Amino acid sequence: MMPTLGCLWNRRHLQGFVDGALGSRGGQIVAAHVSSCASCRSEVERLRQLRLLVRSAHAPADPDWSGFWPSVRMRIARETPRPVRESWWLPFWKPVWGHPRMALGSVVVSTLAAALVLWPSPQAPKALAATVQVQDVSTPDPDRSVMVYSSPDDDVTVIWVFSPAEHDEES
Repeated sequence: MMPTLGCLWNRRHLQGFVDGALGSRGGQIVAAHVSSCASCRSEVERLRQLRLLVRSAHAPADPDWSGFWPSVRMRIARETPRPVRESWWLPFWKPVWGHPRMALGSVVVSTLAAALVLWPSPQAPKALAATVQVQDVSTPDPDRSVMVYSSPDDDVTVIWVFSPAEHDEES
């Protein structure tokens, strides 16, 4: 039988159903599904058998720890203590360590500094596209061409003078 959507939801609740850990509403929903689904019913039976096997198994006896702790104490006493080397950043942190007000102040100051550095400047130029009108592209000289562009919004006029002979020499 192919799993249904009910199987997908109920499969993860089967262990709790077998253990009796589901609430009354959840237990009723899973029980109704298990009664109509053969694959979930076989899974519930398998979980019940596993639960019986675990309960019937004998717990191992507590190990004898009487010789463990004396040997640990002897080893600790035998070893020579090694000095602990402090990290490079510890001297910088020690003045703030244990002082929550200084730590909070340091965080606030560093956050403000980062905000001031990374905040966009209102004086930054903004590149906006505007309509451009081509006014004149004629010239009496046949070797040159003139193009005049203007923007009515910004009162800007740009004049381009092209000479094909000069352009060929540069390239």
